[in-house]
This record gives sequence, C-alpha cells and structure tokens, in this order.
Amino acid sequence: MTADAVLVFTFSPVQPFIAEARRTSDLFVGSRILSELATAAARAIGEQNLVYPASLSTDAPNQLVALVPADVARSHAEAARQALLDRWRELAQSAWDALARLSAWSVNDVALRDTWQRQRDTFWEIYWAAAPLRAPNGYAEAYQRARAALDAAKRSRLFAPVVEPSVKDTLSGARQALHPDGQTSLRQVRDFWARLSRDPRVGPSRLQPDGRERLDTIGATKRFCELASNRRFPSTSTVAVLDFIRRAKSSALNQLRAYSDALAETLGEALYTSRDDPDWRYDGELLFAESLAPAQLRESFGIELSQEHRQALINKLRALYKAAGTPSTYYAVLLLDGDDMGKRISDALQSPDPLDAHRAFSKTLAAFAAEVPNLLPPDQAGLVYNGGDDVLALLPLSAALDKAHALAERFQALTGGTASAGIALVHHPHPLGAALQAARQAEQEAKRVPRKSALCIAAVKRSGEEERVALRWADLPVFQQLLDHLRQGNLATRFTSDAVQNLAAIAPDSPEMLAAELRRQVRRHRAKHWERAKADAFAETLAQWTQALPGTVESLRQSLGVARFIVRETTEG
Repeated sequence: MTADAVLVFTFSPVQPFIAEARRTSDLFVGSRILSELATAAARAIGEQNLVYPASLSTDAPNQLVALVPADVARSHAEAARQALLDRWRELAQSAWDALARLSAWSVNDVALRDTWQRQRDTFWEIYWAAAPLRAPNGYAEAYQRARAALDAAKRSRLFAPVVEPSVKDTLSGARQALHPDGQTSLRQVRDFWARLSRDPRVGPSRLQPDGRERLDTIGATKRFCELASNRRFPSTSTVAVLDFIRRAKSSALNQLRAYSDALAETLGEALYTSRDDPDWRYDGELLFAESLAPAQLRESFGIELSQEHRQALINKLRALYKAAGTPSTYYAVLLLDGDDMGKRISDALQSPDPLDAHRAFSKTLAAFAAEVPNLLPPDQAGLVYNGGDDVLALLPLSAALDKAHALAERFQALTGGTASAGIALVHHPHPLGAALQAARQAEQEAKRVPRKSALCIAAVKRSGEEERVALRWADLPVFQQLLDHLRQGNLATRFTSDAVQNLAAIAPDSPEMLAAELRRQVRRHRAKHWERAKADAFAETLAQWTQALPGTVESLRQSLGVARFIVRETTEG
C-alpha cells in the first residue's frame, strides 16, 4: 500500500501545563509527561511513518508530521489520539494509586473520584488533519493543506466548557482542588491537604505542610505519578549553589562534610535527601544562612530548634563560608529556540524533493537534541526539556552565558540555522512561574532583534526591578571581556554606574563623543596594576562594539547595568 497522505497531529495546552509549577520537580515532570504523551502518539502512528520528529530518542515535540496511506489516515490519527489518552490515564492512575496508599486518601470517596476523573478526562485538546498527495506538487502541497486545516480546527475550539466549582488548586488557580465529599470550605480543603502533607511518605519535598498547597488532578499527577519518582530534579536553590558545591568539594571538603553531618544529627528524620552526591546529599536551600531561621525551618521541615542547636549549625556554615566563599543566591532560566523554523520548513518544501528535504531537516534537529545532554550535564545544569529546536534548562548564574552560547553554536553547526535565547537571572526563592515568564519574555525580545541569532539577558532583582539587554551572539565576546575586567579588578564596579549615568547624554550618532567618554570613564576607574594603554584599548573596543549593538548607546547602558548585576551576584563573599 502506497503512503500517500500527510498527517499532522498535535495536542494542547502545552505552555500552561508546563507553567503550572511551584517547584522545579513540577516543571521537570510536566515536561516528561508531555514527551511521554507525544511519544505514545508517535508510536501509534508508526515510527517508520514519521517525518518529524526524525527520532524518539530525545524529548518528543507536541506536533507530529507523518506520511501514511490516505485511506487509513483517520485510523492512524485515532490510534494516536487513543494512545495519548491511554498513556495519560496510566500516569494519572499511578498517581491515584500512590495517593491511595496514604492514610488521608480514600479510594471509596465518590466525590473525590468523580472530580479526579472529570479533570483527567477533560484536560487535553487533541487535533489532527490529513491531506492526500496530488501531482504535481505532491508532498509540499499536501503538507501545507494539512497544516492549514489543522490551524482552522484549533481556532474552532470544538470542546464543551467545564465548570470548576469550590476552592481552587494552588498550581493553576483555576481548577477545583481535590477534596473529600462534603468538605467544600477553604478550611476543610486545607485540612485535607494538611493531613496528606503530614504523612511521612509525603513530606515537605512533595507537598508543603499546613495545607498551603492544594492540588487538582493535574497537579497531583505531576507530584505523585510514576515519573515523579524516577529521578530527582534539582531545586532552584540547588541550581544556584552548584558552583559553590563544586568549589567546596575542591577546597573545603572537611567543612562541607562537617556541616552536612551536623544537619543530619540535628534535623534527624525531618531532613530529606535530594541528591546522590555523598559529600552533599541535601537541598541547596540549606547552604544559605537564612534557611536556618526559625520560620524557615518550620516552613521547610516542620520542626523547631533550640537557639543552641541553631547556633551550632550557623557556626558550621560560617566555617564553610570562610573556607569556600559564599554561594550565589541567583540562578538562570534558559530558553533556546531555533530561528525562523517555519521559513526553513518552507524552504525545504520548495526543494526538488520536498519530502527528503523535510526528513533531512528533521534529522539535523534530532542530531542537535542528541548532543544537548553532553553540553548540559546534570552536575552543571538542570535540563528540563530538549525537543530538537527547543531547549529549557536551569543553570548556575556563572555558567549561563557560556552554556547558552555553546548550545547556539552547536545548533548552527548541526542544522545550518541560527538559534536565539532568553536568559532570566532570578533570585532562588522567586516564584518559578514568574521566572519562566521572565525567560519567555526575554526569548521573545531576542527574537525581535533584526536577523536574530541573538540573546536577551533579563536580570530580575529580588526587589522586583528588572534590567535587560538584547545582544547578538557575535556581541557576546566583548560583553564577556567586560565581565572579566570587572571580576579581575581591572575596572572598579563603579565604572558601570558612572558610565550608565554619563552616557545618557550622548546621542547614538556621536561616535567620537562616545569614544571620548568611555576612555575618560575607563581611565578614571581602572586599577593601578592595569596598564593605561591596555585600558585605552579596551575603551576603544567598547566604543566600536557599541556601534554594532542593536540599540547602540542605549544597548551599551543596558549591558553595563546587567554586567554590574552579574559580577555582584557571582563574586565570592
């Protein structure tokens, strides 16, 4: 039977599903669930029929393209739909079973089960379209007609509205929180989840105590399904201190172990492990002094410590700081996405053999995805999603720029196209949803740079103020030179604030005035050990660099502000 129809299959909502996350484990498991559902659908269609993705060895995207026999296109699509829903129900059932083993969860509660099944069965929206190949344009025309039909179907919104009454869950804020029959008040729902959180098989690593977290079926599936127990994902606090842990293991191992042992002895059963590293097995939160405050210990571990025990821990932590410096309190959220992907597919469709060209392009994306884990190993980053032209990762602040640049360079080398990135630099307790939104906005700003191949860095300060700058990847080496001179003490950090203030009066079309002011500021703030000729050469480099920036002088001012932030937050105390 000849394969003679293009089938395009997709499902949603994707971004809201990922964004409904209070902790990194929600983010990670949510991404794993999406990939599992897409993989199940792809296998039902048949891997041999897939045009995109070319491989299911990495995270599968939520849109699939396949070439199938026209007379069975509908059955392939229906099989994919059913496989997706079956896998979703399997994952939800594994969460239900895990919760059923807890004392506060009753499988015989009709209201609880009804809410669970309603939310489980109405969440996903699944769309597909197929178009037969016709001469003379064949694959290219069929693909375009299938995509147009799919877009029309998605705009139709052909699904029934769902009413979500009563107290809402704390992840989405829009769906009904799960609760026993008849217990519908906020106090009763809080009490139900508080009882669950007190079960020693749950603990604060999966559910905040005292009913502060209330989950619906979607959130409960993220927290308790089989994928949630397969791998521990680092918290934002742990990502922020990855550099510090590596540094402490190298130069202050005795002090790190002494503090770790003291925590185990003092916190006892309340202390949970989150890492496989024998030298530091706990959440990175405990490497910050504020985590030992009474209120924080109550919130994170549900315990009270005497002043004597608290002070003993603080002393051990101070000894660790003295030997290894202090950890950064910021981490980075990285979103990287291929540029002009729609145009690149259109170009492939205009080739003499559009089907082979589309398949070849898919293979280049698969090759890039296969290399991403090598560029972002677990001890240096938290890789959340890796879907070909789309990467989401959490990184230590000091590594964010280098890792993002390495990914963009490898993407271009393997695919022949460029990629752009948004990087949000965020305080580790900052709400995760807000951090993701900042990274997404930064990515969108990078995409607005002419000809793209750009990044936007957004420094989200704990005060709520934000500084950001958009640069091309080609601009990054000079920005990193600026960071190096500030870190090495060649330039006082006051250079950045003084230059920002004085450059405001310089017009973008005054390169001579810009060069003179930069030379004056660099000379004024250079260290005595830095030769004047080298300082003047760097000032000239900055002046020339500014003329190539997307926003010229304003981009330079933004760059200086972000550089000041990065240096301040990555300098060891």
